[in-house]
Amino acid sequence: MNIRLDEIVERIITINHAWKLSRDEFGNDFPATNSFRETKASLQATLLREFSTEVYLIEATDSHEHNEQMYSVRLKTPIIVNGCHRQDVEHIPVRIAQDIFTQSELNAFIANGVF
Repeated sequence: MNIRLDEIVERIITINHAWKLSRDEFGNDFPATNSFRETKASLQATLLREFSTEVYLIEATDSHEHNEQMYSVRLKTPIIVNGCHRQDVEHIPVRIAQDIFTQSELNAFIANGVF
């Protein structure tokens, strides 16, 4: 794949905003809402796999606000996206991460965050 780190991070953030707008306007079961959520997770999977030395997973400290366990996708070094410093590349529910990744991948992505 020939994509830059900042490009994929920008796409994830954009899709996450679209997902939230769709969810708030039309609900969780609306087809577009589901599509945005799945696209965001797919892009996060690509980010973690293609840039594994630059990103990691950590358990989100605000999971209680989401009513389920979440991982936060993090950059080891912040980058500027749309004029803002970004180190967090949105959340991914643990249940979705467990569907997308093997257990060894999850372990590696989590271990990448241990400095």
